[in-house]
Amino acid sequence: MMLIFVFILASTADRIAAYVGSDIILESEIAENMSFLQNDRATQEMFKSAEELREYVLDQLISQRLVMVEAENESITVTDEEVETRVDKRIEEIKGRYPSEADFFEDLKNNGVTLEELKKYNMDNLRSELTMQRLVQKKLASKVSLSPIAIRRFYDENKDSIAISPDRVKLSHILLAIQASENELRKGFEEAAEVYRLLYTGGDFSVIAQEFSDDANSKYKGGMLGKIKRGETLEEFEAAIFQLKPGVVSQPFLTRTGYHIVEVLNKASDWVLARQILIKVNVTRADTLRYENLAKTLQELVKQHVDFDSLASYYSVDPNIDIGEYYVNQLTTPIDSIVMDLKEGELSDPMLTPYGYHQIYVRERIPGRIMTFEELREQIADYLYSQELQNSYAEMIEDLKTRVFVKKFSNQKNNTN
Repeated sequence: MMLIFVFILASTADRIAAYVGSDIILESEIAENMSFLQNDRATQEMFKSAEELREYVLDQLISQRLVMVEAENESITVTDEEVETRVDKRIEEIKGRYPSEADFFEDLKNNGVTLEELKKYNMDNLRSELTMQRLVQKKLASKVSLSPIAIRRFYDENKDSIAISPDRVKLSHILLAIQASENELRKGFEEAAEVYRLLYTGGDFSVIAQEFSDDANSKYKGGMLGKIKRGETLEEFEAAIFQLKPGVVSQPFLTRTGYHIVEVLNKASDWVLARQILIKVNVTRADTLRYENLAKTLQELVKQHVDFDSLASYYSVDPNIDIGEYYVNQLTTPIDSIVMDLKEGELSDPMLTPYGYHQIYVRERIPGRIMTFEELREQIADYLYSQELQNSYAEMIEDLKTRVFVKKFSNQKNNTN
């Protein structure tokens, strides 16, 4: 289920990898692009070595630069606003592949990728994609034509592979955040209240954060979290901090990670600049067992036909109960094996994650079938049309290489060669 990104910085001094006209491509740019591809299954199957992947990425970057050169010649432009809108949509699509928003941010954190780095990667690629699309539309689209006979023939020749619609499932979930015992919560609140008293009586926020905060990432920066945009943090934390006025220190409030004291330094409608002091609340093995037993109780209640939506609305800390609809054969580990054993209307065994217990609910199973030509006619036409465009695009790139200076260096060479 998880979409893992591993961000690797170039380990050697930056070198020129290629010239494209008056532009250059650096090894660091290749390394950055490789890092976002190397954990992809299809990439691993396609390339047997890092050098093969490097060559592929370099060729793609060269093609992008050539497209930019030709787009400039054709007066084709793409605005920042157009790209940003599509980047936001793509990030939301990526988030939607995770059981919850918290899992998405945990996965980024575990793999050393910030949301800004992920956005920049998608920003650069989407700008190139949009530019290429407009260039292709202007120069090549009108030259491509398809006959109805070709579309029908493609269906008849490939029906056994393209017309099979696999089984699908509609999935929902419950996320139980493991909360500490009442005694631990009380101790945590008392400590947070004492820290708040120090601030209220004139204590310096930065100094007190360094002394008392349990947030290792911000503690030694005086509690500074930086600019936080909507959708970038835990739902309950976001809801609290976006209500604060600049310059006002919040009273302690509880989330699944502990008690927070937050000061918003500046804000707009879609972001806040904030710093915090976090007092973590200790979760014991007994707390974990308590929520595991609750999850098993919910599983039994669903078996007894108690309404799932009512249970999820009451118990789940993630307000987004529905995960979405998926092809069964495209589910990834461990969701695939979990869903395989569940019937429609069943709730899975609890699965422990960094943010609590997850349970998957199969809302509906949709059997696979053979799709008719009429159902696939438009998709086939689009596919064949795109194939013709790709061929024309490849020919255009080869033609551009004859008209624009391009020189590649091997990974061992440097820019003095």
